[in-house]
This record gives sequence, C-alpha cells and structure tokens, in this order.
Amino acid sequence: MKSSEIRDKFSRFFESKGHKTLPGSSLVPTDPTVLLTLAGMLQFKPVFLGQEKPAHKRAATVQKCMRMNDIENVGVTPRHHTFFEMLGNFSFGDYFKKEAIQFAWELLTKEFKIPALKLKIAIYEKDDEAFEIWRKNIGLPKEIIYRLGEDNNFWSVGPTGPCGPCSEIYYDQGPAKGCGKPDCAPGCDCDRYLEIWNLVFISYNRNEKGELIPLKQKGIDTGLGLERIASVLQGVDDNFETDLFQPLIKAIDALKAESSPVSVRIIADHIRAVTHLISDGVFPANMGRGYVLRRLIRRAISHGKRLGITKPFLFDLSRVVVREMKDAYPQLAEKEKTIVAAIKEEEDNFFATLEQGMKWFAEAVKAHEQDKFLPGAEAFKLHDTYGFPIELTVELCLEKGLKVDLAGFEKEMEAQRERARQGHQAEKKTDLTSLDLSPFSPTNFTGYEKTAEETKVVGVFAAQKIVVLEKTPFYGESGGQIGDTGLLSWNKHEVRVLNTFISPKGVALHVVDDLSGLKPETKVRAVIDVSKRKTTEAHHTATHLLHRALRDLLGEHVKQAGSYVGPDKLRFDFSHFHSLSSEDLQKVEQVVNQKIAEKLKVEVLRKSYKAAQAMGATALFGEKYGDQVRVLKAGNYSLELCGGTHVRSTADILFFKIISESALGSGVRRIEAIAGQSAKVYAVFRAKSLRDEVESLIRKYRLLQVEKERLGGQKSLETNIFEIEVTELENIAKAVDNHDSNNVNKFLDHLLGRVDWLKERIAKAEREIEALKERAAQRSAGGYAAEAVEIGGVKVLFKEFKENNMDLLRTISDTLQEQFKSSILVFASVFPGRLIYLISVTPDLTGKFSAQTLANAFSAVVDGKGGGKDTKVEGGGKDPSKIKEGFEAVRKLIG
Repeated sequence: MKSSEIRDKFSRFFESKGHKTLPGSSLVPTDPTVLLTLAGMLQFKPVFLGQEKPAHKRAATVQKCMRMNDIENVGVTPRHHTFFEMLGNFSFGDYFKKEAIQFAWELLTKEFKIPALKLKIAIYEKDDEAFEIWRKNIGLPKEIIYRLGEDNNFWSVGPTGPCGPCSEIYYDQGPAKGCGKPDCAPGCDCDRYLEIWNLVFISYNRNEKGELIPLKQKGIDTGLGLERIASVLQGVDDNFETDLFQPLIKAIDALKAESSPVSVRIIADHIRAVTHLISDGVFPANMGRGYVLRRLIRRAISHGKRLGITKPFLFDLSRVVVREMKDAYPQLAEKEKTIVAAIKEEEDNFFATLEQGMKWFAEAVKAHEQDKFLPGAEAFKLHDTYGFPIELTVELCLEKGLKVDLAGFEKEMEAQRERARQGHQAEKKTDLTSLDLSPFSPTNFTGYEKTAEETKVVGVFAAQKIVVLEKTPFYGESGGQIGDTGLLSWNKHEVRVLNTFISPKGVALHVVDDLSGLKPETKVRAVIDVSKRKTTEAHHTATHLLHRALRDLLGEHVKQAGSYVGPDKLRFDFSHFHSLSSEDLQKVEQVVNQKIAEKLKVEVLRKSYKAAQAMGATALFGEKYGDQVRVLKAGNYSLELCGGTHVRSTADILFFKIISESALGSGVRRIEAIAGQSAKVYAVFRAKSLRDEVESLIRKYRLLQVEKERLGGQKSLETNIFEIEVTELENIAKAVDNHDSNNVNKFLDHLLGRVDWLKERIAKAEREIEALKERAAQRSAGGYAAEAVEIGGVKVLFKEFKENNMDLLRTISDTLQEQFKSSILVFASVFPGRLIYLISVTPDLTGKFSAQTLANAFSAVVDGKGGGKDTKVEGGGKDPSKIKEGFEAVRKLIG
C-alpha cells in the first residue's frame, strides 16, 4: 500500500466514524512553549486545556512533525527521523478509551489487514481500565498485554501541558529482528517490536511545578507514524525502504562517488525536514528554528562530502521532495522556487568555508590525536570561523576517536555572548535591568489619541534620571519604533524628556535631563515633540507598505526580521536569500509611492488575536501576542499587527525613497529608506549634488583638452556635446510631488549615467596626456644630455622637473642611460608641498657608487625617504625648497 493510499484510507476511515478531517498545522507552532511542532495534538492544546471550545467533537489529521532529540540515531537505525508524519484521531470530551482502542484495532486488522497475531499491546502499568478494554472488548489474551512504566506509557506534549496514560500498539517483526533475550517484549531496545500507534488518554494538565491537575474534560489524542506503518504495509525491513524515501535515496545514489549507507539515509531524512521547514517560513539563522534548519543543512552537506559530493546538491534534492509530496502538501509546489533558492544560498555559503574548515579540522585532529581530546577553544574556532555547528564537530571527532571539550566550548560561547551583551549595553546607554518596577502598574498610554497629558509622577529613579508617570502620551521604545522625546512642565519648571522606554510589564520610563524638584505626586504636564513624532509615524507606516510591497514582489516567504523606525529614517530587515536588483528596488519604491498617492485611509482595529489571524493580518515571526491586539489597516493593501503610532492617511507620508539595500547575514537583507519631507529634500538635494558634479567634471574635461592641445595632441570632438541640457531641479521636485518615483529615479539615473560617462572620458583624456608627456620626455631627453657634467671622470646629470610623475622620470632616465652607457642621474620633480625623486647608477659604476647611499644623502636634506637597489632608488620628500641643497650633498659624495 503506497503512502498516499495510507493517508487517504486513514482519513476516510475516521470520517466514517464521525470525525472531521482537518488540515495539519505548520511546523512553526503558535504555542510559545515549544520550538517546533512535535505532535499532532499541538494545534488542539487550547481545546484540551479547556481554553477554547472545539469546532468539532471528533477530528482527524495528517500532521507533519519535527523532533531533534534523537538526531544522532537518524540513519543509524531503521526507524528514527527528524521529520515525520503523524496520522492522528482526536476526541474532545466525546469518546474515550474504549472507542479509541476499538477504532485503532479495526483500522489495523480490518482496513489495513494486519494479522492480529502480529500485534502486541502495551499499557501504563496502573491503567487497569485500558487492560480490561483490551482483554474483554477486543478479546486479546492477557499474555500479549504488557504493563510498562511512566517512561514508556505516560505521554505529554512537552514539559507542561496536557498529558495522560497511553496504550501503544506494536508490530512483531519476528525473532530474527530481536535480541534473543528470554524477556524480550514491547519496550525492549531491539528491533523486534516496532511501535506503530500510540493512543493517549488525555486526562491531566501538568503545570510548571510538575503537578498533575485532572482535566474537567478528558480527551483522546492518537499518533500513528506514517513512516512505520508504511514499512509494515509495504513489507520492507525499515522506513528508508518505503516509497517515502526511495525516490530520494535513488537520487542521492546517482550523485555519490563513495559508499556510506548511513550518510545517504541522513541526507534523505534531513532534506525532507529542510524542505518543509522553509515551506513553513523558516530560514537559516544562528538561533531558534533558523539554527535548527541551518544545522540540518550543514549536517547533510558534511555527509554529502563523505559520499564524495563536492558541490551544492541539496537544492536539487529538494525538488524531489516537492515532486513526491506536493499532492499531500500543495504548499510545497507553491513555494518551490523559494525553497530551492534558500537552500542554494545556504549551500553556497557553507561550501565556501567547508573545505577550509575540514582542512583545519584535520590539522587539529592530528595535533590532538595522542590525547584523544579536542579543546573547547578549537571547537569554538570551527563554529565561529567556519560555521560548524558544535554537534557536527562532535560527530566528526567521534569518527576520529576524539572527545570534544564541551565545557570549554561553552565557556568560549559564553564569553562571546558576554561581549555581545556588553556591546548592546554600550549602545543602550540606559541600564534598566537594576530598576525595581514591582510597585508600579502598567502605565496608561494615551499617546495614540493625545500629544499632551495632565498627569502626575508616581515614581523617580534618581541614579538613572528616570521618571514614572501615572499616564503618559510618550511612546516607549518598542516594536522597532524609537521612544518619544519632549517636555515635562510644572509650576514654571521644565525638564526635557530625552527618551522613553517601556518595561516588559508595560511601565513607561521617561529619561529626563534634570530631576530637580520632581518627586512622587508632583502634577506635571507631559508634552511630546510633535514634529519628531509625526516624521516617525510617517516612517512607521511606510515600513508597513514596504513590507507588503516586498511580499508581493519577492514572495510570501518575506518576513520582518527586525526594524528601526525614527524621525531620521527607517530600517527594515527581512528574510530573503539574495540581493535585490536596482530594478526590483525601483518597483518596490514605485508601489509604495503609488499607495501614498492613493491617499489610503490608515486605521487601527482592535481585535482578538484569533480574529486578526482570520482577517489575514500579518504577525511578526516568533512574536508573542496577547488575547487582544491592534491591527493596522492601510486601505485594502496592508494589514499587520502593530502597537506603534501611525499617520491617519498614506498621503501624510508624502514621498518614499530607498537609500540602500544590503546583506545583514545569510538569508537576511536590510533596506534603509526615508519618507516624508526628508525624502523630498533628499531627492532634490541628490539631484542638485549630481548636477554640480556633472558641471565640475565638464570643466575638468575641458581643461584636460586644453592641456592635450598644449602637448601637441588633438582636441576631442566630444567637447561640443557637453553644451546640452542638465536636468532641471524643478523636474525632480515636480516628480516628487506627484509621487512619481519612476521619474525621480529616471532623472537621478540620467545624472548618474552622465557622471559615469564623464569620468570614463576624463580617465581616457588623462591616459592620452600621460602618453603625450612620455613621448615629449623621450624627445627632450636628448637636450638634457647636454646639461650633464663630468665629476671625477663620471658623467652626472642633476635635473629638476615640475610635476613630472614617476613614470616620466623613469622614461627620461632609461633614455639617457641608453645614450650615456655610463652615468649617474639625479632627478627631482616638484609638486605643491612635496617632491618625488629618482637616482640611478649604471651597472658599471656600482662597484664605486651606490644609488642607495646617494639617495640617503639626498633624503636627509629634503626630509624624505626612498627604497630600491644599488642601481636605482625611487622616493619622495616633504621639502621641495631644498632640492638644490640635496643635489649638492650628492655631488660631494661623488667627488
């Protein structure tokens, strides 16, 4: 039976039993207590806890799951995986143990036609009720019902949450697969008894103290592992021989040059996990889910290396996963381009350092093979310099017979974290960690509606110059938006609010420049800096428009990864795996400016979190939200959860201009932009500065043409074409006012192109002038020969030039040496405030004279230095006024 048939038969069976087939949830859970979805019941946790009413009393799902707790066994055993599919049926206060057991037995023995004699049962050792159901209702002999302890047969979704006793169904693979021990039975570590289905009787909630609190409404949560039941129904020895893995394994076999079945299996397992994680919006990073993804990719690459695969290959394997699983998970096909591109980017980055890292690792192993121990500092270097996850280093060392100093590694990691913390604190400047805020309630924030407020002081922290108010219009720094500044005034006194922070529990902290006279119960008038707030609001709303435009252009994989919103600019970090072209950036700009021109109404809706999700509001990835949230709605274009302050209409943003786009890290990009009046000024000022640069370059080009003519060259015919229009600033200003960023960019690109064009021609003219000077120098060299003098039987020429570069000095020197055959040449060229010099001695004279000795004497006089050989020294000096004195010092040495 194919895996697709198993999924289908499971769903149809439970539909016939009154269950509603529901879609499985994302691998990224909404539950903040777990990193990844590790069980089918996770999406129903609020229902089991009584926090939500179920839409259906009975449900069934096919749930993709991720577990990393036994990754070291993946590929080694026939049944361990990181990514797997769990077929589950659920009851929410409807049926309980009896029906759950009967459904499972019927599906396995009648629908899947597994012989009853091949099945064995395990129950929780204290669960007499389950024992009686299996014994009396199903009719099984007590000899095949095994009582196991809490470690085996008491299940929970995590350290806290719904839990309860369970009953497991095992498939007996026969004595040949067993350990041969007389007491071999379900729960044994050998491969004989394969656990295929776990029936969990949800009875309790385990709280943070570890206490089991009986649930008012009991439920059923079962998990039938697709990979395991497929191996049984397809008659193969292990999961990797099923149709779930065979297409991948064949594709890997076609790539490999070496043999390693374990590595092949690890790659096949990991690429399934990687493909589904990216499909669910996870991208490689150095922490959290992104780190799990990066670790899997790099682990798979390292195993590919062992197979002799020397170039990126995982991105191609992901296409096999999509092809094989898109019918069950259509989202894979929709996001295939994103998946492939993200994996390719990460592979390219890791392959760039992998070879160097492996070489360094080999050297480290060789250095420590005697003590069989890799120091923590060396393991940290592999992590920090070459990107090796510590788990990969441990695996590689294990193969070489070395242990890793994990304590030393962690010490190095903590030192790095501490450096990061110190850097963060240095940036933050205001240390809030030492404040005791327990006496204060959350501050009533009135700044959404007001810019001023009559209030009173409820707390003062003198050391930090911080004031706590009963209510405030000041926005506390959060969500990327900077804190408000402004004034506090009372009884003809006034202090400036330099910044505002918000504590995790909602207490607003106002940093002031002076605390004199401020104390609890002082009544004050709090007024924010309105102009600063308004420009900040323009940037914040523009950020939302930018986010939507990026998602529309690049794909729904784009997620906010950080932001800064202030009066000066906005900075937006987002998940994407390669740089944006200038065309892409211009498209984004144009879309944002179009939405500004449309004067969309910007409104805030207060909704429950679930209602906001149902509306399609975008939430920040990994952010925790309360039951009630603020939804920012910009027309019918943008819908996001946000607690910041915003303009009332997109028209208030005025204009939007992207300043830069760059990489923040692997898979994360950063855009910096400006909005409002500053964006308008920027565009006009940028055009003016470019126009000024064009005019300056034109003047320079014309002077070069004059110089070229003076040297005997031909004046360029291009000179006349500079008598052309230069884009008028009014055209830029008009385009800005019309929100026409396309024309703004066209004008700016025109000017940038003009600058580049002129620079090319200036460089060409400068090369032509140098060539003319060189030819002139060669012609003049004959005339210089007549100026040579004879000193002690040696021809010597002292010559001062004006602004001849070193190439010209070399040309003259080489020409004269050819003519003289035997000579000493001492040249100096004067520039404003400096000089360069060249001293050469023909080889026949080096036994008596050294150019280095002569140069030392010259340099000492002109405050210079140089370098070279006995035949030639080139150098420079700081005092051109003493050239003649320098010549005289050389003359004395010659004789």
